[in-house]
Amino acid sequence: MSANYDEAVQRELKVFVEQETAKAQMQNTIHEFTNRCWESCITSAKSNQLDSKETSCLQNCVGRFIDTSIFIVKRLQQQN
Repeated sequence: MSANYDEAVQRELKVFVEQETAKAQMQNTIHEFTNRCWESCITSAKSNQLDSKETSCLQNCVGRFIDTSIFIVKRLQQQN
């Protein structure tokens, strides 16, 4: 009984660690693309609102990120 418990706990712990690793990777990716889009689109922080050019740039940047992420996921799924 003790050996089964240990195996069950180890499997549960492995799943937990994998999930937390995936979350951390996603957060890191979001942080990276946020920085890239900000650096590319925000030319100055003159006011507390974005102008239309900055808004459009950010929307395009985020859209490219999402499209690229979907493309990569689909490609990886095809390889498996």
